[in-house]
Amino acid sequence: MKPYPTSLFLCIAVLAAVGCGGDPAPAASEGAATVSEAQARALYVRKCSLCHGDDGRLMASKSPDLSLSTLTLAERVALITYGKGTMPGQKGVLNTAEISAVARYIERFRD
Repeated sequence: MKPYPTSLFLCIAVLAAVGCGGDPAPAASEGAATVSEAQARALYVRKCSLCHGDDGRLMASKSPDLSLSTLTLAERVALITYGKGTMPGQKGVLNTAEISAVARYIERFRD
């Protein structure tokens, strides 16, 4: 196995801590009204695009290419809510309406 430079590990650590939702925003109330597509896009850009890119294909920090995803809406909601691997869950950071809106927004990236 090749040794990796310390800077690579530092970069990965920063991406894991800051990217994909690392800077918590105040969660809105759970009973919030519907989230517009523009709001869903803004949430995606703020919480997801560092690792997944604006079009879902960046794949930083070994994040999956969202354009190839076969997950259902319910599976995407669960993944965003609870996280997986280096992706932090957004439960308590985003409310359920915001999580659902981001999960729906991601559908636009599918090929």
